[in-house]
Amino acid sequence: MTPFDIHHCDADPAQTGRNVRLRYGIHTPPQATGHVLILQGRAEFIERYDETAVELAERGLGCVTFDFRGQGGSAREVADRNMGYVADISHYVADAHAILTHIHDHHGLACDMVMTHSTGGLVGLEILHQNPGRFASALMIAPFFGLGGADWMAILAQFISGGLCRYGFDRQFLPGQRLLSPLQPYNDNNLLTSDRGRYDRNVACLQANPDLMIGGVSAGWLDACFRAQAMLGDRVSPDAALPPVSILLAEKDQVVNNRVTRDLFAGHPGVQIHDIPNSRHEILQERDDIRARFWHHFDDHLRQYHPAWTTTPDN
Repeated sequence: MTPFDIHHCDADPAQTGRNVRLRYGIHTPPQATGHVLILQGRAEFIERYDETAVELAERGLGCVTFDFRGQGGSAREVADRNMGYVADISHYVADAHAILTHIHDHHGLACDMVMTHSTGGLVGLEILHQNPGRFASALMIAPFFGLGGADWMAILAQFISGGLCRYGFDRQFLPGQRLLSPLQPYNDNNLLTSDRGRYDRNVACLQANPDLMIGGVSAGWLDACFRAQAMLGDRVSPDAALPPVSILLAEKDQVVNNRVTRDLFAGHPGVQIHDIPNSRHEILQERDDIRARFWHHFDDHLRQYHPAWTTTPDN
């Protein structure tokens, strides 16, 4: 059973033109010293952060996370529930604002730190750009600021997704994506994690809760990401107002482009970038030795930017 208390609320239709039901989870340990907002990656869902919530609680911290529209237990905007779709990254931003407002008004909670994974990094950076004082700090895990693989592949993907959207096919799977499934058996060469146990655990969760699952990428989703990435230079110029940001890159990431992230934040005084050796894209789903490096950097981040919070778990 998940440690999260699961709830639902509605996104603000004034922001996106649609009334979308969002699923969110809260985990608050006794005498919590603070709460972290977790912005998920594509195709993720609350239960993938069960282990992380327990480890945050060991540090005296609570957390809040939610399933973005179009994935997990939140409402879909297309007829095919297996399609990963969003019209614009600003809709994910609106979802985050709706959750933050709701937990403040209905649970009396505030999140002073945001932790993002993959696509969640695009969302988090847009929130920081709009309101640099919204969070005291940010920690970004393998952010999706550029598509992994060869540069020509990213250019081709941008051309195909943009072309399909221009002709009204934004709610179509990209070529080769329709049959993709997160239920595939573990393969040593998968791009996400080298930890078979955690991989199998996530598959088992989806098998038991198939409504949480989405499959391949739509033209609309990828085009929305590319459009958001095209604006990143304006968001993170060296004089851009940002709170302290720590970025943790997976050394063996083939899903996102680490070089793009390094180039993007080069020279920004408020951003620290660290590598997690031997990690694939999903650092929090990796082996214990790799995850230990993550928690080392997380605890150091707290010591620097949240000194009043508990920084190490009880032994």
